[in-house]
Amino acid sequence: MFAKFFQRLQEPSTHAALASLVGAAGVLAVKGFGVDPATAAGAATVAQTAFGLLGVFMKEGA
Repeated sequence: MFAKFFQRLQEPSTHAALASLVGAAGVLAVKGFGVDPATAAGAATVAQTAFGLLGVFMKEGA
């Protein structure tokens, strides 16, 4: 089970999806848990940038 999960994490399209989910998690953190919006936005930007770069530079099925 975990082997397929980690194999899927090596696909660039998965990183694009994770970047989108980070944005949604940031909104949930602010609205649902009262996290400071600036902190949530900063953390989301860093995570989205990292996932975006992984999606661009990783080979398909690396």
